[in-house]
Amino acid sequence: MDGKLLTIAEIAKQLGIPESTVRFYRDRFEPFIPFVGEGRKKRYLPEAAEVLRFIAEAFKRNETATDIEEALSRVFSRTVEFHDETAMTTAAAQQQQLFVPSEQLHMLFTQFSAAMQTMADQKQEIGELRKQIADLRNEQAHQLERSKRLDEAMSSILEVRKEIAAIREQENRPWWKKIFK
Repeated sequence: MDGKLLTIAEIAKQLGIPESTVRFYRDRFEPFIPFVGEGRKKRYLPEAAEVLRFIAEAFKRNETATDIEEALSRVFSRTVEFHDETAMTTAAAQQQQLFVPSEQLHMLFTQFSAAMQTMADQKQEIGELRKQIADLRNEQAHQLERSKRLDEAMSSILEVRKEIAAIREQENRPWWKKIFK
């Protein structure tokens, strides 16, 4: 429904849920349902159908209204309706909230500095561990090379021993076997 505004009846039909149930969900979780207009001219954005589908599925899983509201606040943003007279008080309240005492800023800066120092220490430790791993891998490669050389040397020694044994056997044969092969 690309950009088209919907009525509650259209959303109910789209979701396959009774209109009265959709109205109940809308009334119960109104801050999460995006809409435009007021009264009889109130229409809902296509995203409202997704929010209402989420609510319906949560109720099917027997979740409580509080659990659903918490899940909605994590997944969907709340819709805020502004009126001209409240806009001024809202702006004033926001300006008051912008003032943060210097103690809190100092504490926040201290925590931030500590976190940055911890990260730097961890980065250094990771670098050292990587170097140790590289050293161990090099040592392992050297050990493997030594092991191969020892295996080759052992093979050579065994061949020489066999040759020596064959020569001794020929020397220890009686003289007449040497002549009459």
